[in-house]
Amino acid sequence: MDIARAAARRLEHFDRREPDPAAVVSDLEQGYAIQAEVARLRQERGEVVIGYKVGCTSPATQRQMGIDSPIFGRLYEGERWSSGVALPRERFLPLAFEGEIAVRLGPDLAAAPDGEAVLASVEHVFAVIELHHFPYRERGPTAAELIASNGVHAGFVVADGGAGVLEDIPTNLSIEIDGEEAAAVSGPELTRTVAASLAWLARELPSRGERLLGGDTVLCGTVAPLLPAPEAREVAVTTDRFGAVRCTIE
Repeated sequence: MDIARAAARRLEHFDRREPDPAAVVSDLEQGYAIQAEVARLRQERGEVVIGYKVGCTSPATQRQMGIDSPIFGRLYEGERWSSGVALPRERFLPLAFEGEIAVRLGPDLAAAPDGEAVLASVEHVFAVIELHHFPYRERGPTAAELIASNGVHAGFVVADGGAGVLEDIPTNLSIEIDGEEAAAVSGPELTRTVAASLAWLARELPSRGERLLGGDTVLCGTVAPLLPAPEAREVAVTTDRFGAVRCTIE
């Protein structure tokens, strides 16, 4: 595969907010190579990478995708919004949403951190709404296609409030779409997923010439489901410890 050509074509379709009809990616390494080249092209035109997102964090999702670890994508400054934002629907392909916990790092995180180092690296913990371009109907993306598409990431909305400490204690998170509860999770799995995602990402990035640095934002995945809702007008995520966040789609 010509990675440069595939990445340029993918970015062209991304900018037009349309699926890439030739988006066949055969393996994970091709997917990461395309994602990295798209990132290079976006940075070349002035966009700024501000961190990473981790996806496919649950063993069940990994089995479904035929992989044995999570995946990662990149976050961009121009796709980060504050709670209460009103976003134009035409900016997106058909939308899906996730309610997640994210962190901002204080110190750099070592390549092979122990549990204490992971917890100590966290400067701020907060809820987010992650938006996804999700044009799929009958068949979702393969793991390789998901990686190449940057995890179908369309941006994220950041909660007001949050916490300065990540602790392994039960947490509640609920997601509402147009005033109706669409999903709710509770228990220690949310914060354990955050810690596990950070540790995995700190190990994975150096193999690709990158590392987690102080100030990076990391969306750490979730145990809540992905919620396709292309006609949604208002989405809200509420937690008992990490703030609340909402956005409207107009």
